[in-house]
Amino acid sequence: MEKVSIIIPVYKVEPYIERCLLSALGQSYPNIEVILIDDCSPDRSMAIAANCIGSHPRKDAVKIISHNHNMGLSCARNTGINAATGDYVYFLDSDDFLPVDAINLLASPAIKNDADFSIGNYQIIGGNRCPTQLTLPTGIISGNKNIIKLLYHEQWYVMAWNKLIKTDFIKQHNLYFEPGIIHEDDLWTFKVATKARTMCTINETTYCYELHQGAITGNGMTQRHLDCRKAIIGMLHRYINADPSLHTRETLSLFEHYKMLYMRVVHIHLPGKEQEMYDAIRANRLKLPGIKPYLPERLLSFNYRLPHRLGYLYYKYAVWLNYKFLCLKIKLGITGK
Repeated sequence: MEKVSIIIPVYKVEPYIERCLLSALGQSYPNIEVILIDDCSPDRSMAIAANCIGSHPRKDAVKIISHNHNMGLSCARNTGINAATGDYVYFLDSDDFLPVDAINLLASPAIKNDADFSIGNYQIIGGNRCPTQLTLPTGIISGNKNIIKLLYHEQWYVMAWNKLIKTDFIKQHNLYFEPGIIHEDDLWTFKVATKARTMCTINETTYCYELHQGAITGNGMTQRHLDCRKAIIGMLHRYINADPSLHTRETLSLFEHYKMLYMRVVHIHLPGKEQEMYDAIRANRLKLPGIKPYLPERLLSFNYRLPHRLGYLYYKYAVWLNYKFLCLKIKLGITGK
């Protein structure tokens, strides 16, 4: 039976680590290893984890790796990937937890179909948000273009957690996380989508995501968030340019869609910074001769033909209108693309 390595970075999660760790060790799937990455957490997180492990029947399945200094989430995940002995890896944030059958539900179709990765639904715990439901039918998605299209349509999410992914697939395509940035999952998932050939989707909840005061997504947007998104745009531009196999309509459309989403976030959370984001968007125009993106991105891309100031105004208000239209659809209960 294939082994699954559950990678759990640990940093300042004293109130949550016991629940997280016990949910991983309590999985019904029999062949797992749990890799804890101690990223120099200054609280009692690792002491609590050690206490849980010491008396647990699966204690021999746990591997603890300690960093010499705090290196951040990306490096902790990369350390976990390199230490994993499983056929598949699964990223679990240490303030979240798993339903008991999560790994079994994800692993069974992935193994049966020899998929590059599998993905399930997740439930949000805390706050006023409803559980997120995938809009995909249950089953296997074949073909790289189809996988990219589904991400373009936001029918699967960018977060790295709750994805069961082949270890060899990660290493073959060098799908490690970029250190030192926020929103590293955006970059990583874009690359996963552009390299994968098969993915499995299931509608069951396989992850419980905790909304709490310390979560990155709950702290609002700062200049650092903006700077990291600008950096990601540049990284993606270089990534696509360097690989002719990525010079496709689907990849170009997804890239321009990311830019639009980033501009929308800035418009909502950092008004007054739209010009700064647009400068990065325009500076990283991707020129692929003979390849045109999907119609929405083709319309947005008209900004590149205009002088810089006019291009900015065109792009800013096109994104604003797109956002207002989206809000109207939600208000009217209209679903679908």
